[in-house]
Amino acid sequence: MNPFLTAEYRDGRVRIGGKSYAAGAYAVYLLNQYYKNDTAARLSVYKRHGWNVMEQLSTGYLNEGDFVGAKDEIGHILDTLPNLKPFDLLDISAERNRIAGLFSQNSFELLTDYFRRRSAVESRPQNELDLSFLPPEYDNNIFKSATKRIEDISDTLSFYNAISDDLQTAHRQLVEFAGRIEEAARLDEVHLLPVALEVFGSAAFPVRTEYVPQQKNAKSPAAVVARKLYFDRYYSFVVTNFFEGLHFGHYPRQCEICKSYFLMTSARRQQYCNGIAPYEVRGRKITCRKYAASIHRKELAAADPVIDLYNRRCAAIRVEKGRKTIPPEFARAAKALAKEYKLRAKQDAEYAKKQYLLDMSRERLYAEADKRLK
Repeated sequence: MNPFLTAEYRDGRVRIGGKSYAAGAYAVYLLNQYYKNDTAARLSVYKRHGWNVMEQLSTGYLNEGDFVGAKDEIGHILDTLPNLKPFDLLDISAERNRIAGLFSQNSFELLTDYFRRRSAVESRPQNELDLSFLPPEYDNNIFKSATKRIEDISDTLSFYNAISDDLQTAHRQLVEFAGRIEEAARLDEVHLLPVALEVFGSAAFPVRTEYVPQQKNAKSPAAVVARKLYFDRYYSFVVTNFFEGLHFGHYPRQCEICKSYFLMTSARRQQYCNGIAPYEVRGRKITCRKYAASIHRKELAAADPVIDLYNRRCAAIRVEKGRKTIPPEFARAAKALAKEYKLRAKQDAEYAKKQYLLDMSRERLYAEADKRLK
C-alpha cells in the first residue's frame, strides 16, 4: 500500500502533516478546489505510460520508454497536487525521491534481469522443477528483491493512475449529496446517512489501520490513542473523511450567496457561510450571512413549511423504496415530481397556500407519478 497519503483520526478531528482539522473538511476542500487552477483537468492527462507499465509488469516484460515516461508523469502530477488539500501539507520532496528510486535505471535493470531469469526457470520441464533442479538463472535474492520492487511500483502506479478518476467520482458524489441534504427531516447523522448511502453506495475499499499515540494538544506533553489510516487511493481518503465527518454531524453545504461550499458542524439549517460575499454593501466587504440579512434573506429559525413538507414526503418515499413496496424507478419519478411541486410552491404563493398540500399527498403524488411513467 502506497505510504504517501496517511491521516490520523480522533474525536471528530483529522490530523495530517502536523495540522488538525474537523473531520469532513477535506471533502469540502475538494468541492471548492476541483475547478481551481484546472486541477482536475491537469491531472487527467498523466496516465498513459503508467497504464502501460502496469500492464507490462503483469505480463512479464518492461519497455524502458514507458518506464521512464511513467516516472515523468508522476512528476507532473506532483507538480499539480499541492493545489489540492491535503497534498499541500505532505512532503512532496520526499515523495519525489521515493519515486526516483522506484523508477531508477537500477530498478529497470533489476526487473528486466528478473523477467529474463524467471522466463528461463519457467521454461524448464515441470518434473525438474518439482525435484528442485533449478537452473543457474534462479537467484533467490534477485527474485525476492524484484518481487518486492514490482509490488511497490504497482501500488504506486495504482494510486497515481487512478487519482484523476478518483477526483471526478468523489466530486460528482459530493455535489449530489450537498444538493440533496434538504431531503433529510433533520440535518444530523441519523437523517443524513440514508441520503449519503444512496449517493456513495456501500462499496468497500482497502484501508490499513494502526493505533498510534497522538499529542493531546499543542501544549500538552500527554498522548492519547488515535487511528492512523493508510490510503491506497485518493477516493478512499476523501470518502473516509466524508463519513468520519458525518459520524460527528459534519456535512458539506453550499452557500446560497457565494456558491462556495462550507462545513456545517451542527444540525442547523444554515444557508450562508461566514466567508466574504462577492458583493459589497455601501462600498464595504461583508460576510455572506450579513449580506443575506441586508437584502432581507436572513435565515429563519422556524422550518420553511414548503421545504418541511417536501423533506417529509421524500423521506417517506425512501422508506417505501427500502421496503420494496415501490420500485426504484417509481421512487425516482415521485421524487422528481415532489421537487417540481416544491419549486413551484417557492415561486407561487397562491399555489403554496391552496394546492401544494393536496398535490404532495401520497395518493395524489403517486397517481400523477404513475401517469408520467406510463
